[in-house]
Amino acid sequence: MSSKEKASAVPKFSSFKPKPKPPQDQVKEENESKRAKDYEHRSSRRGHSHRPDRSHSTLDESHRSTSSSQLKLSQRPTPQAHDRDAVFGYDKRGDPLIRRYGSNDRHNVPEYRRFGLGRILGVDGFMRIDRSGTRDEFFLRGYHDSGSLLSGDRKSILAKGGRLKSRPVRVRHERSQTVPGSEDFISIRSSKKRKRGDKELEESSGEEGPSYRSIHGKSKAHEHSDSDLEYDSDSSLASTTPDEGDPVKSKSIELSRQVRDHPDDIDAWLQLVDHQDTLLRISADDGRHPTAAEVKSFADIKLSMLEQAYSHAVDNLQREKLEVRIMREGSKIWDYKTLSKKWDEAMKKHATSFEIWKAYTSFQQTSLSTFQYDNIKQIHISRLRWLEEEATADSLQLYEQMIYVFLRATRFIADAGYGELATAAWQATLELTFARPPIEQSEGRIPSSFQDFWESEVTRIGEQSSQGWAAFERNGGTEEPPEPKTSNAAIPPSSRGGCKAWSAIEQQKARNATVPARTMDDGAEDDPFRVIMFADIQDLLLYFPTEVIPRVQRHLIDALLIFCRLPPAFCSSDVIQDALQDDFLVRSSEQTFTEASPKPLESTGGFDEHTSGPPQFSHDHSQMAVTPETLFPMPRWFRSTKRIRDVIPGDQYHWISITLKQLVRTFGVRELAPYYLAFESINEPENEKKTAKALLKQDHMNIDLYLGYSTLEWVKGNKAVARSVLGAALGLQTISTHDRFRLGIASAWMELEESNLTKSTLQLCSLSEDSPSATLMLESSTASSAQILKTRQLLASNRDYLLSSGEEDHAVVYAEGLALLEYLTRQSNNEPSSGSQGDIWSAISSISVCSHELASRGLGGSPAHERLLQFAARLLYYHTRQGPFRPGFLREQLTRYINFFPQNTIFLSLFAWREARLSIDDRVRSILDKVVLVEPHDCVSSRVFAIQHEIQTGNVHSTRAAFGHALESEACKNHPGLWVSYIRFCHDRKELRSKAKDLFYRAIQSCPWSKDVFMEAFITLVREMDSSELKSVYHTLCEKGLRVHVEMEEFVDNGRREQKETRR
Repeated sequence: MSSKEKASAVPKFSSFKPKPKPPQDQVKEENESKRAKDYEHRSSRRGHSHRPDRSHSTLDESHRSTSSSQLKLSQRPTPQAHDRDAVFGYDKRGDPLIRRYGSNDRHNVPEYRRFGLGRILGVDGFMRIDRSGTRDEFFLRGYHDSGSLLSGDRKSILAKGGRLKSRPVRVRHERSQTVPGSEDFISIRSSKKRKRGDKELEESSGEEGPSYRSIHGKSKAHEHSDSDLEYDSDSSLASTTPDEGDPVKSKSIELSRQVRDHPDDIDAWLQLVDHQDTLLRISADDGRHPTAAEVKSFADIKLSMLEQAYSHAVDNLQREKLEVRIMREGSKIWDYKTLSKKWDEAMKKHATSFEIWKAYTSFQQTSLSTFQYDNIKQIHISRLRWLEEEATADSLQLYEQMIYVFLRATRFIADAGYGELATAAWQATLELTFARPPIEQSEGRIPSSFQDFWESEVTRIGEQSSQGWAAFERNGGTEEPPEPKTSNAAIPPSSRGGCKAWSAIEQQKARNATVPARTMDDGAEDDPFRVIMFADIQDLLLYFPTEVIPRVQRHLIDALLIFCRLPPAFCSSDVIQDALQDDFLVRSSEQTFTEASPKPLESTGGFDEHTSGPPQFSHDHSQMAVTPETLFPMPRWFRSTKRIRDVIPGDQYHWISITLKQLVRTFGVRELAPYYLAFESINEPENEKKTAKALLKQDHMNIDLYLGYSTLEWVKGNKAVARSVLGAALGLQTISTHDRFRLGIASAWMELEESNLTKSTLQLCSLSEDSPSATLMLESSTASSAQILKTRQLLASNRDYLLSSGEEDHAVVYAEGLALLEYLTRQSNNEPSSGSQGDIWSAISSISVCSHELASRGLGGSPAHERLLQFAARLLYYHTRQGPFRPGFLREQLTRYINFFPQNTIFLSLFAWREARLSIDDRVRSILDKVVLVEPHDCVSSRVFAIQHEIQTGNVHSTRAAFGHALESEACKNHPGLWVSYIRFCHDRKELRSKAKDLFYRAIQSCPWSKDVFMEAFITLVREMDSSELKSVYHTLCEKGLRVHVEMEEFVDNGRREQKETRR
């Protein structure tokens, strides 16, 4: 504008009257607000710059700070306004959902504006806040770091595994060049403002000037240097100082350093490979399970490590162990053609390795495209014959391997539908082992006289009136075969559908074909597989040298029980322990377990036993130490065996029952007597008294029989009879001291179950006296302090002496007695108790002393230790149901027991029972994921427990997830029973029914040898599949060589023909 235009007057109209000036205070407030916004804008611009401008004077900063403070004080709401707005509040209890979900509720947290691009005031150097993931989680990051935690490849996967609470410390190497000034480096960063003076440059530097972000004054340049290259190599990772606050990362660094410095340490390599599983679990966010891509990625890492370790192996044993792991991880990466080629090469290199043979057989047995029944059967037979040639009288390990191969072969044959052949193989093997006549062992495998015995079709072991092969030889082969059996009449199917009617007839035929038939039996001529000739089984049979039989008979009996879907009686070898974790061997008497699961217990939120209900004492696939307390439990305790009479086919049940009876009564396997009595008591309770007396008459020194029989009478209410049975056992002249204390502890438990603590104490104190004095003591009213002290010292001294002598089995007996005495007599008042309860703290402390001693001697995983902890769990449960108790104490003890024995069903059940009502922090799932369902502890029984826990406490989707995780694990992915249960579970739920068919096809890919899995198409999914799909499944079943009793196409055609004739 010109000056003239500026001087012209503005017309004054009434509508253009100037507004009144605001008050002076309001003007000042607006100016201060505008100045604060300008300062915020400038700060934001500085935060985005790599070289922040700090040329503002200290006085201006002080003025702005004072003004800002005055502004905030002037805007602070009054208490009345605070209550009215309800933006803030006092929460003295906290939000319990924070612990469950791991973060605050983001909707209840006000948003605050951060200055300086996430930098933090008061920390060393330039650190930033970086939001990561869906939760409000924050990580401290370096000045030059950017992006999310998973972006880029700045850190190796090993370092990322332990990212929480990690603060790497870099060791700087000395530089040879001379550096100017007081700093030990030469700056390569050139300034863009060289024209300024040195003082001005120093003040403007963002690395040397005073920083308002640090409370330590002038920050050092090396605190802000780029550290991205610190994780570029394993060597730099190994040189990093371990973070004591992050044990996972510390272990990664330690193991990496160990294998680098000692590459021939194969155990360290294997530990490093196993540690990748821990890193894989940590890498999953929000507690989820790893995805398939993550599993494959980590498998590639582990495979690389294993191949490096293999190049440093020095002996065959190390190479075999590494080869098995290489093939396992390679199966997750390689295609079938590559994997098959690798397996052929591995078998050529390690043809004699038992572990590699097992893994190779599993691979061949689970390959649907190449699976054939006859081929897999021949693989087992070839291994048996090779072991037989290599075994000598001193090679017990080879004989144990023979038992395992035989067990696996017979289980495979039975799963394929040839149940008569598998049973006949066991019959013949038991005859050759326990009923062998005193004849000279021939050079051949099996004497020809046994073939005569088998072909004569006389009664064999497991059949009524059988005397065995030895009796047949003594009688000169004059025995007559039994009368022919008549077959059960087939029940006509209720459905008119061809495939469904065929499946009903096929199932009936299969249930009637579990034991071999004879030539003259009804229906044998229609099915040639029903009659088993000697030529059908001669290549499968086990024939041990006579001098080896006493050393292997326990292993063979345990294998027999596993084949019969029962828990083993002795668990006498590592091979049997491995068999209990083998998904190719472990089966349950129940085909599925989802339908029979009990309903979830209603909880009132309290800790009253009567309102919360007892724990679940019966489980499918349970694992626990077999003791008299689990064979013959009290009404409120766990049982190691289950009733199978009404579950399995009748012929199969009778064969199992008679076989156990004949092994004990006819062939003199006396150590099996308590197991047989427990089997009869649960399946034939009306005959238990007769059976017990017959067994005691045969073996009157068997203390376990006295303990079992007395408990059976006590449970039925015959308490006087139970006391007299134990009294008779205590009166035996040749009874050992250890057995005497076992009987006394059992007597004390019976009195304790009656809540009679005084009599229970007298029973224990009487053990320290001789017979006349003990009788007088039991008649007294109470035990004196001197008697209690004498008994305590006797129990403690015997326990310590036996532990030092290496007799842990006997030492545990005295440890149990001492713990029970402490419970009855101590008064520490460290835990709550009532008049009907004892001192649980003193009792558990006594057990902990013995437990620590066993662990220090390398016996932490011994059967004796497991029995001791089961006794402690029983005492804990008794205490909880008698009165008040502290849940934290129970949880602490059970957690410790689970860490020792993650597969023990008793510990898991009691832990889940008490934690079921604590919904803030799901400790059951946590301990399952971190301790139980991890290698090497992962097994079928633990997975079934996790699934049943979700059925009771979770929902449909959590149960489905538990099934999915189980069938993705190495321990259970080839278990037919789990697949069948999963298919039926999804089919029975409307929201999951559409997934059942896809699950079926996955199941036959994982278990192509199982007829039960194929039959699910005709039993559960018959309405979801069309006729072409059903025919395709049937043809696949036949092509693979599985057993079919009735031809489906012929059956369907005959059914249609009959329907047409009926219509006419």
